[in-house]
Amino acid sequence: MAIIVGEFAAYWIHRWSHEIPFLWRFHCIHHSAKEMDWLVNTRAHPLDIFFTRLFSLLLVYVLGFAQITSKTADLVPMLYVFVGTIWSFFIHANVCWRFGFLEKWVSTPAFHHWHHTNDDPKYIDKNYAAILPVMDIIFGTFYLPKNRLPSQYGIDMPVAPSFKEQILQPLTIFNNKN
Repeated sequence: MAIIVGEFAAYWIHRWSHEIPFLWRFHCIHHSAKEMDWLVNTRAHPLDIFFTRLFSLLLVYVLGFAQITSKTADLVPMLYVFVGTIWSFFIHANVCWRFGFLEKWVSTPAFHHWHHTNDDPKYIDKNYAAILPVMDIIFGTFYLPKNRLPSQYGIDMPVAPSFKEQILQPLTIFNNKN
């Protein structure tokens, strides 16, 4: 249940990271990669990672699926973060794995690659879920064509080339989502 609750919250913070210009300033660094591989998972602004994890775990705690005042380590949030992190490396991998009828319930690299597409504006802002694509089905953002992957990735807006500049860019200029 914690995964479902956390994924619900993660879906919305991820979606808002695309729709709210202030959040996009940080999240666009993740989407600036022109090629997909498992390391794209690590290409992100630290504040984007922090707020995404915080928001998804907050709902898990508020709804009582984890205990903040426990004297022992609570395994629920640790397992959720661990599973989510491993799965995120998997869905960014440069493979075209499909899970047949399960791919509406469990995300795949093919599903998530369409989230990173820069093929056509009509395909952008789809597939926000990291683990459970059913969230995208429920909220109308699911897109997964059969037998093909995007032909190009990345975004059209400029992103600073160096790590240091990418850390500073969202803090120093106002980026508009293109």
